[in-house]
Amino acid sequence: MLLLTERLELSPLTQADKLWIVEMHQDPLWKQFIGYRGVASVEDAAVYIGRVNAQVSEWGYGLLAIRNKKTNAPYGVCGLINRHVFSCPDLGFALLPDARKQGIALEATKAVIDWVELEEDMHFITASTHPENARSQHLLHQLGFKKRGPYFIDRFTPVQTLLWRNSSFARR
Repeated sequence: MLLLTERLELSPLTQADKLWIVEMHQDPLWKQFIGYRGVASVEDAAVYIGRVNAQVSEWGYGLLAIRNKKTNAPYGVCGLINRHVFSCPDLGFALLPDARKQGIALEATKAVIDWVELEEDMHFITASTHPENARSQHLLHQLGFKKRGPYFIDRFTPVQTLLWRNSSFARR
């Protein structure tokens, strides 16, 4: 799976990405809004990359590395995740600190949405954010996601859920 935009390349993670994957998982905003995902070392990052790529192989979609198209510098991750909670994939994205406030998240998520619009069997996708993550929620609203309410990861942890409907499916 490869997605290209004017500035970005979204492609599968490789084991060469381990260092910046650790950096991203240790970022204070990641910890606040996404939470611990079992990545505290380079070895953990290798396992994480393997899990992410296994989902791409199994489902045909997954998290992709966001890279500068010209320099190959990493910016973060973006893609679709099968969370096994919903009957459709969930859009996920996270950026390294230096990549924020440059329109990269919007450009990357639009690339994923454009890909979804071409898929015959993807009628809806969801997105889930921490209830206090206003910037991510704003970006999702820009993409056409509509607020659907919280779901609970466990009995006490609410996550804001948003839904996006594939408009090209409605035209078929």
